[in-house]
Amino acid sequence: MSPRPSPPGTPYEGREWVWAVDEQHLPNYLLPRECPRVCWATPEAPHGLLGSPAGRVIAVEHGWSSRLLRAGLNVHHLDPAHFTPLDPTAGYWVSSQVAVVQDVRRVDDCLTELGGQGVEVRLTSTLWPYVDAVVAAGGEFSAIRMRNAQPRQASDGTVTTSAS
Repeated sequence: MSPRPSPPGTPYEGREWVWAVDEQHLPNYLLPRECPRVCWATPEAPHGLLGSPAGRVIAVEHGWSSRLLRAGLNVHHLDPAHFTPLDPTAGYWVSSQVAVVQDVRRVDDCLTELGGQGVEVRLTSTLWPYVDAVVAAGGEFSAIRMRNAQPRQASDGTVTTSAS
């Protein structure tokens, strides 16, 4: 895999890297690329909205359920040489050099794969209560592709959108 430009609008814009994610955080990315989701590790999470017997939970909006059932993806296992951690909390690793693909594994059923990795998948009408809860709880979490989520609705009924 050759380095590609980093995503626009990020602090890394203009840098060319091969991006990778570590095994611990891989479940956060076993979903369609543009699918908005809130992911969190549960060992330190309080009971209530965030509590779960699973080690990791991913919340997805109902509107994405049919795409989850049809989605397939390829997981590339890369030679770790030349990779350095960019964001250990998110599990991001980068390399400015060509990365050798050691193996490719096809995932045809994202939900079964996530279940096999001990991940609880929650379907919900809106992700915003989860965003608020994981921010308040602290600990490890990611809110991914929130620009594709349903707009946030304030208690007065006004709608706001995300800039992520």
